[in-house]
Amino acid sequence: MRVTNSTMINKAIRNVDGAFRRYIECQEKVASGRSINHLSDDPHGAARAVRLRSVLRGVEQYKRNAENADTSVRTYDDNLNKVGSILNRVRELVVRGATDSATPTEREAMAVEVRELFDELVHAGNASHLGTYMYSGYRTGQSPFEVIADPSDVDWPVSYAGDSGVNRVEVGPGLTLETNITGEQVFMGFGGGVNIFRTVRQIEQHLMQSDVLTLSGSDLSGLDKAIDQVLKFRAELGGRGSRLELVINRLESDSISVTELLSKTEDVDLAEAIMRLAEQGVVYQAALAAAAGSVQAGLLQYLK
Repeated sequence: MRVTNSTMINKAIRNVDGAFRRYIECQEKVASGRSINHLSDDPHGAARAVRLRSVLRGVEQYKRNAENADTSVRTYDDNLNKVGSILNRVRELVVRGATDSATPTEREAMAVEVRELFDELVHAGNASHLGTYMYSGYRTGQSPFEVIADPSDVDWPVSYAGDSGVNRVEVGPGLTLETNITGEQVFMGFGGGVNIFRTVRQIEQHLMQSDVLTLSGSDLSGLDKAIDQVLKFRAELGGRGSRLELVINRLESDSISVTELLSKTEDVDLAEAIMRLAEQGVVYQAALAAAAGSVQAGLLQYLK
């Protein structure tokens, strides 16, 4: 008889324990808002959720990369816009200085302003973004341009200390985009372009010398090429910016899609979860009551 009572009591305890565990599981789903809180809840769904979370992390990282690249491209464009404004002002001075109506004294005053504009060009070339020099290539820790005072120096009027390194950022699986342009491309005329610094300094000299023929000829022509050179790189940056905008929009769409799939995989139907919690609460209370009755009956049998 004691063995029978013990078996009955153990079964009652197991029933209570099972009801309690199911009640706690329902409570945990309501509290967390997720249908999968443990691998045992749904092994297949849990594995799918892990894969989706990995994909989502990758998409978010690509999106951050693309947004940082977009910021960098915009910074370059703003800087080159400033460079273009400086060159256009120099052009205005060249056009005025190349006329017969301008006096030598006026041209000397123009030369002084051109020298100040030259200094502004060097400052723009040594611009930095987020603590790194923009036009240094890979050598972002050092300023790319240094003014050379000696006209006989082969690098006069500015030497370049950067390199031709091109920085790329990954914005998708196997998809990388350039995020920088180098000073030797934009300012030094690398690859057949115009050395902007030298062009401006020569204009300064010719204004001081009142060399009207050179100002109206090769100086003006060289300056127009320098302006076109800056515009070319701004157009290139505009193309990168447009592509990055498309990439960012696609990544935002991918992020939303993956998040929705993840939600469908592991999020709980709150209304249904609350209903099940209430049901399991009733079941648990019933199991407790049944267990209490079993224990009392077992004690009475034992006393007899």
